[in-house]
Amino acid sequence: MVVSRVAVVGAGLGGLTAAYRLKQAGCDVDVFEATRTAGGRVQTVRERGYAIDTGASALGSTYHGYLRLADELGIEIVDTAPYVGIQRSGTIHLLDMTRMARTGIRTPLLSLGAKARVARLAVDVTMAKLRGRLDYADMAKSAPLDTESARGYAVRALGAELDSYLCEPIVRTMLIANSDKVSKVELFSGIANIFTAKIQTVAGGQARMVDALCERVPVQLATPVTEVRRLPGGGVRVSRPTGVSDYDGAVVSCVLPEAVAICPDDRDLLESLSDSLDYTQCISVAIGTSRPPDCPAFLLMYPSSENPDIALIFLDHNKSRDRAPAGRGLLSCLWETGASERMIDAPDEVLVEHTLASVFASFPELRATVDYAHVTRWRRALPFTRLGSYREIGRLNALLDPKSPVQYAADFMSAAGQNTAVEFGTRAAEHLLDGALRR
Repeated sequence: MVVSRVAVVGAGLGGLTAAYRLKQAGCDVDVFEATRTAGGRVQTVRERGYAIDTGASALGSTYHGYLRLADELGIEIVDTAPYVGIQRSGTIHLLDMTRMARTGIRTPLLSLGAKARVARLAVDVTMAKLRGRLDYADMAKSAPLDTESARGYAVRALGAELDSYLCEPIVRTMLIANSDKVSKVELFSGIANIFTAKIQTVAGGQARMVDALCERVPVQLATPVTEVRRLPGGGVRVSRPTGVSDYDGAVVSCVLPEAVAICPDDRDLLESLSDSLDYTQCISVAIGTSRPPDCPAFLLMYPSSENPDIALIFLDHNKSRDRAPAGRGLLSCLWETGASERMIDAPDEVLVEHTLASVFASFPELRATVDYAHVTRWRRALPFTRLGSYREIGRLNALLDPKSPVQYAADFMSAAGQNTAVEFGTRAAEHLLDGALRR
């Protein structure tokens, strides 16, 4: 039997999944990562007894591909606390995600009129899902929805109150961006795939999945790839500053600007999407405290009217007990992309001070309890899916050849997320195994 050689460019969750599936199939796989850390935006920092998920933080029980892989790798998945909070007029209103209908009816977060209009939102999301408009495997199907911003839809169909205190907090949680900046596809996807699911997390930190994959597929860190070219007789040539190697196939799993730069054979296709798809920026500030706040939620969401700079706070000690030492609190505060763009180069102490102002406003009992802070800057956080982006994403997927020796498993292929990373990594491996590597 001839063993196929495959290069994987990028050791994020998508690339690592593709490499793992290819190795399972008997391929000889080289994984190249330009940075000094595998995992992409799935990172866990472990310091002083804290386990800080600086990027991806949780997952839904609807993440079937991710959960199958976790089970296969022996990764323990735990349920978070069932409560989320939304702040209005300085008061945190709790919603029990296991009893959404009951708590939605009873909550003082929304007026009676706004509550009545939630039914319209539920019908619109349900109909979009039944019509296949929220299919991550084929985002071209989302094009009929990709006609207005999340805020434009919410204000038009539901009213300003629901936009401010339900729709925008959901969008800010999903995209770290205000609802006027992104497509309503994101709002519908968030409700359909997260807020109808049980919220879970990885025991010990989200990066446990990355660690488990790296144990099975070694990664060459600090090894950037400068070019991936198809060869006339089949196969691909992968160039690095240290040399050039030929492979039977390759999986490209990096952000869009890098893919445009290193994949000249597909540059025209990729550049077309690049014209409509940018990346958000995000500042993540983790705060450790000598006691937890008086709040049972695992997540606090802010409307922009309540907090223009901080989009959400994960109460990590309520997400999973192993995220903080016993009796302590850990809060991960994520900044909205506009605020992040303004402040991303500010010194750590400035970012921590500004973050603490929001923390203390919501949890005054935490004053004088802070004993730890950690700042992470994501200069490319998530694909910035403005109006029309999903039409272009669908077009790209339709034009890429599933039998090509160069396959993609990247965040610009669909709605970004841990489950889609796993699904598209698996798909890229399957395309190679069914196509180029069988020739």
